[in-house]
Formats: sequence, structure tokens, C-alpha cells
Amino acid sequence: MAMANVSIDSIRTEHDLEIFIRDHVETNDAYRTVFTGVIKNVSDILKNNIKGKYTPEEILKTGSIAKGTAVKGKSDVDLVFLLSRREYPSIDHLHADLQTILKNVKDALNMFRQFRTVRVQPRAVSFQTDCTEPGTGHVHVIDVDILPAANFGDADIKSIHSQMRRASDDKRNLYTPSLTKWQRDFIKKDRTEQLKKLIRFVKYWKNVCVERSPSSFALELLIIFLWNMDRTPQQFKLTNGLKKVMVTVADTTQIRAEFFE
Repeated sequence: MAMANVSIDSIRTEHDLEIFIRDHVETNDAYRTVFTGVIKNVSDILKNNIKGKYTPEEILKTGSIAKGTAVKGKSDVDLVFLLSRREYPSIDHLHADLQTILKNVKDALNMFRQFRTVRVQPRAVSFQTDCTEPGTGHVHVIDVDILPAANFGDADIKSIHSQMRRASDDKRNLYTPSLTKWQRDFIKKDRTEQLKKLIRFVKYWKNVCVERSPSSFALELLIIFLWNMDRTPQQFKLTNGLKKVMVTVADTTQIRAEFFE
């Protein structure tokens, strides 16, 4: 990735870190416009070309873009394909029809030449598409994953977690996209811009410097937990926050983060 050519070793001060995040980590309006266009295009295609019980009730953008913690140069989009609550009221129903749903998604995408390397994965359909950034003319190659999910609506989250713990491994994995709304709303909830800057930089560091690391969502949760432990300051020194994160991840055996909100 291009961003790997920019070294973080030169960062020495708070000012250095702020400038680095601005220049090499944070996305801009043109970048976000490209992704918005991709999401709308794919969503419209799926809604208009998949019929019957497999028609999506809603298409959700997920991951860093939806949560406001996207990192420049990480050009991927996750879209959750929420199915009808009437047809798919549980993960068991989704699991039973998963391969048929994935085939329907793949067939719909294959009707359009702009989508390349459309593949069925165990729990998703993946493909690539090109988009031109307005103003600059820069071409992005964007990787997209579409993940079918059950629509839990306003169900009790504790009850869903109980079901998840009792489920087999293959069914348990289907809960993750189905819990997207809760994950997205939790990360976005009352989080300051300074906290999001810290999250973005740690994710950048993970992408560039760490070969095997936890998921981005796990890191987001850890950083929010440490921020909560520090009484949720509106403003703080990024270097101090970064030091706390690095000291914590240095010994993963001691990490335990709990939330009671």
C-alpha cells in the first residue's frame, strides 16, 4: 500500500503527530465522495435486481466509513445486506439459505461489467470496482464485501448475545454483520473528534506496522475503554493517549475491557 512508504518514525512531538494524521491518515471530502457513490450504486443494483424473499430490506454501510474512523489508503467497503424480518427472523433461517442468498447476490453483480472478480466467500460476496475521484482524477480500486444478515430490529441486545454464545461456530459468525447497527452506533456515540483522531492513527499503525493484529473493531473498543477510564475528556494530548494504548497492547494477556452502557 502507498501509505506504507510514509514512515511514522519521524514523529517526536504532539505537533508532529497532529500534522502526520492530517496529511497521511485522515480522509478528505473527495475520498468520501467516491465511497458514497460506490455504496449508492451497489445498493441500488441489489435492491432492483434481487427479487422475492431474497430482496434486501436495507443495505447498510459498515466499518470505518460508517463510524467516522476511516483511514486514508484503506480502500475497502463492507455492505451489510439486511434481509426481510418476516422471511428471516433468526440466524437459523439465514444459515439455512445462506448459499442461495450469496448466489443471488453474485448473479445480480455479474450483470454489470464495472464489477470485477466477483467471488462467493464462506459468508460474503466480494468484488472490486474502479472509481475516479472528482477534481483530482485519481482512480481508486475499491474492494467491496457484501454480507447477508438477519434484521434484529429493536430486539434486546442481551438476548441476542445469549443466543450467540449458545450457537455453533458457523452460525455464531453470522451474528457479526447482523449486529452492525449496534456496533456502528456504539462507536459513533458521543465520541469526540480528538478520540477519533487517536483511533484513526492506531488503525493506521496497525495496517502499516503490525503483521498479525486484532480486528479494527477490537482496537476501537479498547481505545474507547481507555478513554472512558480517563473520564472521557473532550480534549487531550494525542501523544498521551497513544502512549496509554501502546502500553496496554504491549501485554495482551492483561487486557480486559467491559462496557455497561
